[in-house]
Amino acid sequence: MREKADSDLVRRQNRRLVLDVLRQHGSMARIELGRLTGLSPASITSISSQLIAEGLIKEKDDATVIGLRQRRGRPLVQLEIDPAATNIVVVKLSIDGIELVLADFSGAIAARQIQHIETYGANADDFGPLVADEIAAFLAKHKVKRSSVARISVAVQGVTNSQEGTIVWSPGMAARHIPLCGPVTARLGIPCAVANDANLMAEALIGSDPQRFSGTSAIIFIGYGVGMGLIINGQVYHGATGSASEFGHMNHVPGGPLCRCGRHGCIEAFAADYAIVRMARGEDNAAPPLNTRVPEEAMAELEGRARQGDREALRAFVKAGEALGFGIARIVSVISLEHVLIAGPGTRAMALIEPALRSAFAEGLVAELRRSVDIETIPVHNDMIVRGGIEDALHHLDREVFAAGMALTAESA
Repeated sequence: MREKADSDLVRRQNRRLVLDVLRQHGSMARIELGRLTGLSPASITSISSQLIAEGLIKEKDDATVIGLRQRRGRPLVQLEIDPAATNIVVVKLSIDGIELVLADFSGAIAARQIQHIETYGANADDFGPLVADEIAAFLAKHKVKRSSVARISVAVQGVTNSQEGTIVWSPGMAARHIPLCGPVTARLGIPCAVANDANLMAEALIGSDPQRFSGTSAIIFIGYGVGMGLIINGQVYHGATGSASEFGHMNHVPGGPLCRCGRHGCIEAFAADYAIVRMARGEDNAAPPLNTRVPEEAMAELEGRARQGDREALRAFVKAGEALGFGIARIVSVISLEHVLIAGPGTRAMALIEPALRSAFAEGLVAELRRSVDIETIPVHNDMIVRGGIEDALHHLDREVFAAGMALTAESA
C-alpha cells in the first residue's frame, strides 16, 4: 500500500509539474519540456499522452520546426495547454458593483460583464444566492453550460475567510459574516473560492513573473479602498484564515478621520478615494464616510483642480501620499521587501501622490533599510484583481484537480 501511495504521489507531482511549466512558458516541444521539468523522455511521453487523452493539453495544429537549420529529421511537435479543456468564472465584488469574467483553460478572457447590484444594504443570507443568480444569468447569456465551468473565484475588498467561504467584513457591505461560497456552490454545482482582492493581485504578480517575485514583495491597491497583497518566498501570504495583510486598516494617526471599518485614523481613511474627496471638501473627519463608490468623473475633476493649484485639493492628495509612504515604511521595517508595486484606479493621481509618498517613506525608514526596495506603479489599465483571480483558479485546478487525473463532477445546466 505504501508503494502504491508513493507512486501515486510521484505521478501527481509530475503531472502538476508538466502543467505548471506549460502554463508558465507556453507551447514547447517534448524535449524542451523534459529539460525544464527534469523528467525523463519516457516520463514526458507517458504524461503528455495522458494529458492529451484527457483533453488538458494538445499538440499544436501548425507543428513548429524548432532549430530547422541546426537539426535534421522530423519537426518537433509543440505541446500547449488546451483552452477548451474547461472554463472558470471570476467574480469581482466592489461597492454596489459586480464584475463577471469568463476565461478558458489557457487564461484567455472570453466574456466580461460589469453591472450594478446593491451591496451595502444587502441581507447577509440573501447575498450569496444573489451572486449565484448573477453568475447563472451570465453563463446563460453567453450559452456556457455549468458543467463546463470547473471553478468560480470571487474577489472581495475586505476580510474574507477562505476556509469557510465567507465575507467576514467588507466596507462595501453593512452586513458581516456573509455566507458566499456555500450558497453559490449549492445553487450552481460549481466549486467556489473567495479571497481578498489584494491577495489575488499578488497572485497575478507571481503568475506574470515568477522569477522576479520569488522573494518578498507587496502590491498595494488604491482606489475605492486601500489593500495589500504580500508575497513571502514567492508565495502569497494569506494568514490562518485568508485575511492577512490588511494594510489599509493599519492605524496612521490615532483619533484621525473615520474609516469605513468604523475605526479612526486608518491609512484608508486618508488614501482611499472617499477619504481624499472628504479632505478636499473640508468635511468633518468624524462624519460617516460615503458608503457608495466615488464616481470617476468626481475624482478626475478633483485631480484637475489639484494640478491647477487648488490648495485644498492638492493637500488631500499629499496627505494620501504621506499615509501610504509611512505605512510602506512600517511594512519594510518588519519584512525586508524587495519590491513594492502600487496599482488600482487611484494610480491615475500618482503624480500628485508620489512625491509625498516617497518623502514619507524616506522619513519613516533608515536609509540602509530602504535602499534595496523598489517602489513602482502598475498602469491603471492592468486589472490585476481579475488577472489574479484567473491565475489562482487555474493553478488550483492544475495542482489539486487535474494533477490527480480527476474528472470534473459539476452538474450540467
